[in-house]
Amino acid sequence: MTASNYTPSPVLGEVIVNQLIRLRVKDAVISPGSRNAPLTMALWRAATKGEIRLHTRIDERSAAFLALGIAKATGLPTPVICTSGSAAANFYPALLEAHHGSHPLIAITADRPARLWDTGANQTTKQAGMFSGADIPTLNLAASGAERGQVRHWREALAREISTRKPSHVNVEFDEPLIGSLLWVEDIDIDVEVPALRQVQAKKLEKYHQHGVILVGHDAGGLSFGPIVEFATRTGWPILSENPLIGSAVIPHVSLMLADANRREMLRPEVVMTVGRLTLSRAINSYISSARYQIVVDPRIEEIDTKRHGDEIHLTLPIIGKEKDKEREVEPDPSWRERFTELSQKIGAKLPELLTEWSEAVAIKRIIDEIPNGSTLFISSSRPIRDVEAFASTRTGIEVYANRGLAGIDGNLSTAFGIALCRERTYAIVGDLAFLHDINGLLIGNEELRPNLTIIAISNDGGGIFSTLPQSDVLGFEKIFGTPHGRDLAKISESYGFDAISVRTLDALTSQLARETNGIRVIICEMPDRQSNAQLLKRITESLALL
Repeated sequence: MTASNYTPSPVLGEVIVNQLIRLRVKDAVISPGSRNAPLTMALWRAATKGEIRLHTRIDERSAAFLALGIAKATGLPTPVICTSGSAAANFYPALLEAHHGSHPLIAITADRPARLWDTGANQTTKQAGMFSGADIPTLNLAASGAERGQVRHWREALAREISTRKPSHVNVEFDEPLIGSLLWVEDIDIDVEVPALRQVQAKKLEKYHQHGVILVGHDAGGLSFGPIVEFATRTGWPILSENPLIGSAVIPHVSLMLADANRREMLRPEVVMTVGRLTLSRAINSYISSARYQIVVDPRIEEIDTKRHGDEIHLTLPIIGKEKDKEREVEPDPSWRERFTELSQKIGAKLPELLTEWSEAVAIKRIIDEIPNGSTLFISSSRPIRDVEAFASTRTGIEVYANRGLAGIDGNLSTAFGIALCRERTYAIVGDLAFLHDINGLLIGNEELRPNLTIIAISNDGGGIFSTLPQSDVLGFEKIFGTPHGRDLAKISESYGFDAISVRTLDALTSQLARETNGIRVIICEMPDRQSNAQLLKRITESLALL
């Protein structure tokens, strides 16, 4: 090979991008840098040919959560690419969320060649293995010293790593020159075999009792809701879900229903089947613990939540067979489900009497009622997702997402943007701290796509959820928990170039939700103080306990 065609770094960048496209990757997110030039230039060439959609964010943490949102919405591997050094470390929060939520986020970090590691070279740290704390191993690819056969090796390694549909880390050593000829001594266009995904085999349900309950976590463990409904129909077990918008078969207001200890005892099941993780309510977890027999269904148990326990553990929904001692199908008890249905209806009928003034619960309930069918909704962690669980009535026609892998407030705006890029119209409900924490999610270049995204921020000037927790009365609460910020979120949004408006009444909120606008806009729901909201929630719980 001659000097004119020996430019392995650009070739490696081209091979990586081409192999990503062969693995059905449709979108890629980049943060600008020099060392990742072989990748970003290859992505630009692919984007100009319509082979991939390219998105740019200058903040690597926001970029990673944007890619996470795309991966959630498409189910496809979605790469986020950065330069070397501290840039790569900013991917960690999104990778942790992707790991615990089982989403195929692909971190591709450019690196200096190995000979420069541990030498004090500029923007060089130990990137290989830097995400091992999230059980994400590193595939390290090097352009230096590349010889014949390297293209096939690179492609095969990428196919093995990315076809798992789990989070991945690809660290790429790019040597100088970073820009040059794409000529190579062998054909760059080589097909390699893509490993097939392993299929999980369902096991038979070991324990059946007429008085069973199905509790579905917000992400349902990644399982489809239809088969859960079919399972519930055959067993007669009611479905309670952290996400009341998952389907009409759900009995809503689960956290309000189970908040009272006496009621939990009255509804105590013989068998409880948990689908996914239950992360929102202490009362629900107490209810699960009260069951005599526990069944856990979650594919993550195999590799992530390996220490979860239950009387039965299933990686997918179990098969309902015949009872061990009788040759007949199970016979549900209709009166058992009716207990839950009637109680839920009573709570739903009582709520309008309790929600008469402008409050966070009132705003959340109205937002859920007004979002049009066919829309997608992202709900941020902390207080908003709990208010949806408690106060939203069951309805269909809305696709719902949330970051429940680690349930952090970081990256929520960027995740919502990523989802919106893959949907016709998206709404995002976020708290004010989640809004500010990911404010760089609003930092979008002039050439970037602007999806139809309405961001609704519930603003109570601080961490409202802490006012509902036991530490609400401790000394120093405002400084160490409440953290008031005193910022005008509408003006901040406008400074990033987006239309924004603050509302302080239910009528004003309803009017804004009714506006049919395209592009990105922000609605700030200015709420009463945090303490009054905590007192309202307490009054609601106490009143509903008397039903």
